[in-house]
Amino acid sequence: MKFTQRAMLYISRKKGKTISLFLMVFVVAVFLISCFSILNASKRLSEDIRTSLGAAFYIRANTQVSMNENGEAEVKENNVHITQKEIDEIMRTGEIKYYNPINYGFAKSEAIQFIPGHKHTAENNMGKVTALGFSALAPDFTDETAILAEGKHITEADKGKILISEQLANANQLTVGDTLTLTHARLGEADGAYIDEIPVKTACTQVEVSGIYKLNIGDSSMKPTAGVAENEIYASLDVLNELRESETGIYTGEVDFYITDPAKLDNITGNVQLLQSIDWTTHFIRTNDFQYSRIAHQLSSLADLVKTLLVLVSVISTAFLILLLTMRMRSRIQEAGILLSVGASKGQIIAGFLLEVLSVTILALIISYIVSLVTTRFLGHGLFEQLQPNLINDESLATGMNSGRPIKNYLKLGAVELLLIYLCQLVVIAASTVVPSIMIMRLKPKEILSIHE
Repeated sequence: MKFTQRAMLYISRKKGKTISLFLMVFVVAVFLISCFSILNASKRLSEDIRTSLGAAFYIRANTQVSMNENGEAEVKENNVHITQKEIDEIMRTGEIKYYNPINYGFAKSEAIQFIPGHKHTAENNMGKVTALGFSALAPDFTDETAILAEGKHITEADKGKILISEQLANANQLTVGDTLTLTHARLGEADGAYIDEIPVKTACTQVEVSGIYKLNIGDSSMKPTAGVAENEIYASLDVLNELRESETGIYTGEVDFYITDPAKLDNITGNVQLLQSIDWTTHFIRTNDFQYSRIAHQLSSLADLVKTLLVLVSVISTAFLILLLTMRMRSRIQEAGILLSVGASKGQIIAGFLLEVLSVTILALIISYIVSLVTTRFLGHGLFEQLQPNLINDESLATGMNSGRPIKNYLKLGAVELLLIYLCQLVVIAASTVVPSIMIMRLKPKEILSIHE
């Protein structure tokens, strides 16, 4: 009988031993793949966070707080601004990829009936305008209190584009692509009523609805119509310039800067604060690393834990495999002696033993690969869903930072990595089979049979 036939017969007849070997190899393979996947994922995720825009710093005017005659606190902003020249100087400090200047104003339109607020009248029928370079980077969108429902976000390349709320769009039958005319306005108060301080209109501009956003929070506080959240209009920077409510290259609101490496945030802001072109007595700078420090610590702790676990799993599983296969071969001593006595060559006997083990091992590895795909996907969602880097790139700035992007499966190993894991297991298993077999084959048939007895 050929050694291949003997191997297949042994596998089919000794079901208990075959199943135990199969389960051992299967469990070890799944554990090793999972551990290597988590270790590899922590490294890849850390690299993604560092190479993406993981941090920002914001420059704006200081606020002045004083008490009025009624004992109430009044907050006033300094009448200061940042120019495009100063922004360009900041950008030259290095490793800043995007900046997002903001101007504020008010606007009216005959095509828009704004959601009525406190003391609403036809005169104060206006909305607040937030003009900026990238609407996706506005705090409401990055905090997910507002989400783009239709259309595209405003980017620095856009001209004459606006975003309006879903409620405002529905109230005025407006859709993405519609055009309308805005005119300037300024909210004021006189005799207990909200008024428009620009009664004579001398500036207007035509705009296109680029997108419609949806608010995730409600606001029941008493506010004038212009202060109602649903009435806020996000616009490209040129819109307020056209309405003469701002000047080109001059920004009175906050200017946000997004950097390429959160680990360098402190150094970059330190260099910026050395610039003499900005009066730091009237401006302040604040930073936001998008929780990079917390995430980096988590990833480091996770990597250390996985390395320890990986060493333990590798050592223990290798020891178990060697022990199991050694015991398996010791139970085959009499069979080896009989085969030698009937004329079977030592090479054929060892090849038969090796074929038995490798047949079961290869089947276990194939199934372990299928199971590991499910396991790593489950672990990926559980371990890394909250650690996904908030990647800021040209695509996300147009479609939104939270536009339903799929979760990246950092746990997925490459083909080369998987083959190396499986190859190492095959080498250990083959060595654990061949070495005891060779030691047995060095004995004569009579000696082998007497050992067994």
